[in-house]
Amino acid sequence: MARYSTDHKEKTRAAIVDAAAERIRAGGFDALGVASIMAEAGLTHGGFYAHFPSRDALLAAAVTRLFEKACETVGRFEEKHGEAALDRYIDFYLSPRHRDDAERGCPIPALTGDAQRAAPVVKAAFEAGLDQLAERVGRMMPKGGKRAGLSLLGEMAGVLGVSRTMGDARASGELLAAKRKTIAV
Repeated sequence: MARYSTDHKEKTRAAIVDAAAERIRAGGFDALGVASIMAEAGLTHGGFYAHFPSRDALLAAAVTRLFEKACETVGRFEEKHGEAALDRYIDFYLSPRHRDDAERGCPIPALTGDAQRAAPVVKAAFEAGLDQLAERVGRMMPKGGKRAGLSLLGEMAGVLGVSRTMGDARASGELLAAKRKTIAV
C-alpha cells in the first residue's frame, strides 16, 4: 500500500483549488465541473469528497484563491513602484492588456454576475475577498481606507467589464483611456 507524505492532501487540495480558480475566472461558475477539475488534477471524481463537502465549497475556495492572487498583484505593485504604486496599478487595471487577459485578470469583472446569484457560501467568499482587496487598494490611496478602495475598484471593474463586451477594440481602448484620465484618487 502506497503511503503519501503528510502534506499530500494539502497539496492535492491546493491543486484542485488552483485549477478551479482558473476555470471559473475564464468561464464563470457554470464552467466548473467537478469531474473535469478532478481529472485535470489527476484524481477521480469520487476523490472530490475527501477534499470538499460540495461543489459550492470548492467554488468558495476558488473565489478566495482568486482574491488572494489579486491582493498579491497589488503587493507586487507596491514593492516595485513604491509611492507610485497606485497610479501604476490603475494604469495596469485600465489597460488594453488587462482587458484582453480576462483569464488572468481581476476576479471582480469576471465573476460579479455569477457571485450575486451564487449560494450563500460562495457569495460570502466573494464579499470577503472583495473586502480584503478593497482594504489593500485603499491603503495605497491618499484618503484611503476600505471604502475608498472599494469605490475605486467598483469604478474600474465596471469600466473594464464594459470594455470587454465591446466588439471594437479601438473604441474599447478609448473607453479605458477616457476613464483613466478622469479617475480621481
